[in-house]
Amino acid sequence: MKLWIAGCLVAAISGCGTIKTLTDEDGAADNLAKWKSDCGSIPRVYSGAAYQFCNLSGPVRSGSHWAAPPILLDMVISGIADTILIPYTGYLQYQQGDIQVRRKQY
Repeated sequence: MKLWIAGCLVAAISGCGTIKTLTDEDGAADNLAKWKSDCGSIPRVYSGAAYQFCNLSGPVRSGSHWAAPPILLDMVISGIADTILIPYTGYLQYQQGDIQVRRKQY
């Protein structure tokens, strides 16, 4: 049980993609637009894993949010969290559709 709690804490502190897309979908979409990701939208089902995949697709940039190993680790953690949340995110997908990435001038 302690390992499960520690894992959840690490996921929350590390900026887990699932948590980001479920609690701040506009911020997640804005981040992808700012990072010039090739993705135009993020599906709500498996949104965390898709967010991290879109994080990697785009031009190379510097900083901690682009390093591949942490993003891949977060993608695995997000995939687990996304699987647990499929009933909720499936309902959101049906009701609201994809999260659209808005292109802004930065």
